[in-house]
Amino acid sequence: MKKSEESIENKSKLNKKGVITNIIVILIAIAIMVVMFRTVIQLFMQPTELFVVEKGNLRLEETADAYIIRNEVVLKGENYKNGIEKVKTEGKKVAKKDTVFRYYVNGEDELKKRIEEIDNKILEVQDTEIINYSGEIKNIKNQIKDILEEMSKTNNIEDLKIYKKEISECNSKIVKIIGENTKKGSYLRDLINEKEKYEKKLEDNAEIIKAKESGIISYRVDGYEDILKPNKFKNLNKEFLEKLDLRTGELIEPSNEKGKIVTSFDTYLATVLNSDAARKAKVGDKIKIDIGNNTSVKAEIVSIKVENENERLIIFKIINLSEDILNYRKISVDIIWWSYSGLKVPKSALIKEGDYHYVIKKRAGYNSKILVKVLQSNDTYSLVDNYSSKELSEMGYNAEQIRNIYTIKMYDKIQTVGD
Repeated sequence: MKKSEESIENKSKLNKKGVITNIIVILIAIAIMVVMFRTVIQLFMQPTELFVVEKGNLRLEETADAYIIRNEVVLKGENYKNGIEKVKTEGKKVAKKDTVFRYYVNGEDELKKRIEEIDNKILEVQDTEIINYSGEIKNIKNQIKDILEEMSKTNNIEDLKIYKKEISECNSKIVKIIGENTKKGSYLRDLINEKEKYEKKLEDNAEIIKAKESGIISYRVDGYEDILKPNKFKNLNKEFLEKLDLRTGELIEPSNEKGKIVTSFDTYLATVLNSDAARKAKVGDKIKIDIGNNTSVKAEIVSIKVENENERLIIFKIINLSEDILNYRKISVDIIWWSYSGLKVPKSALIKEGDYHYVIKKRAGYNSKILVKVLQSNDTYSLVDNYSSKELSEMGYNAEQIRNIYTIKMYDKIQTVGD
């Protein structure tokens, strides 16, 4: 009886062990199936694709509002309320002591009207006289012809005014010569003398404004010429610039009371940035800046001021900036921190092993692992190139390995893994 009970008890224990073993086997099988299922899902979620290598460009840039800082000398006379007549037009180069503009005099319209009447009388005399043109007159008429040719090339109102004035001066020279060689010479001389009297009255009463320095003339005066100056960088910060309340891209209106000389082509752009690239920037770094109209200019960082943990006030120096920028005090620009050209591949195609990167190249039905040098990357793509023989040698490759190493080139098909 006791043996029978022991046998039953042993069988029960064996059955329990068998159940546990079965459960363990089932659990292991389930785990394997889960792993396999996850692997299959990952293959579907990250399918392998082929990418054709081509040349491309990558650049890191950011858009920002920039305040324009220049060396400028404002020109203003005593009679600024009278309005100005421009001698030099907007954007023209001037030398020191050149006449730039003059202020109108009181009663100027009446004086000009009398001068015009005299000119008409002089023309009437010329039309009734048979004149043998001297060589001097022919030379003057050729000057007029040249001026008229220049006039045909512009529609700038200020330029046209100056050309007309030059033609008037040439005609006056001709009239003087004619007055000395015609029957009505005495009458012409009287007319000329009367005209010169009125012209002298205009000149004597006019306030002439001359350039204090050489540079570029502009009549777009906004009152910030003495505030936003290169020698006042230390006064600039984010709060100061924001309080100026300047609108981005707003044109500076031309003044009818004063002008200014931009004394240097060197222009500075001050902007507040909070990018990672700005935080890593250093004085002396050279970059490029797009200022619109497909214009890209070289720039150098000349000042960096820490505003807070994230923001930097950076001042860029621009050389030979377009004269169009004379019209503005605040503009939107694209700051190009770096720009590279090379073979463009998806970042998902790169395999990193230690300090080096590789791509998988599809070649005649089989895959080759290609060593590549990463030049630069953005969030999606990288620009790569092949290492030079010298670089490979320094990395430990021998001559035979270097000769047999596979390289990446245009139109290669490389393996990528989708996101």
